[in-house]
Amino acid sequence: MSAISQKQATGGCLCGAVRYRILGGLRGVVHCHCSKCRRFHGTFSAYTGTSMENLQFVEDRGLKWFRSVTDETPNVHRGFCAECGSSLFWHPRDQTMIAVSAGSLDEPTGLRVMGHSWVSQKGDFYEIRDDLPRYARGWERSERVS
Repeated sequence: MSAISQKQATGGCLCGAVRYRILGGLRGVVHCHCSKCRRFHGTFSAYTGTSMENLQFVEDRGLKWFRSVTDETPNVHRGFCAECGSSLFWHPRDQTMIAVSAGSLDEPTGLRVMGHSWVSQKGDFYEIRDDLPRYARGWERSERVS
């Protein structure tokens, strides 16, 4: 994981019932094309990532966690706002890293897309039209396909 920013970042859901700040590095954005992210987000996801110790909640009255038992990664929980429905986090509970929905960050983010994961499950209604790295399964956990 390459951290591209050490500054403080802030973000939250659409209605304000979840607000957070990140004090530390953020990874570049990965587009995840897995079937679970497509159902959770409505299309592929755009996640950055940071260490759990860097994430602080300013407001969490709307934050709910859903244990995603169909994910290929064990013990994954997806965080969302129960009031407005914004999808915000992806967290394997046995790992120190948490994925943060890039669209939930306040701008400017300074982030750039660095590649695609789970292209083996990509939806049939869109094409990937860039030359960024693509992985058949999880980010850097499987063979690169292009």
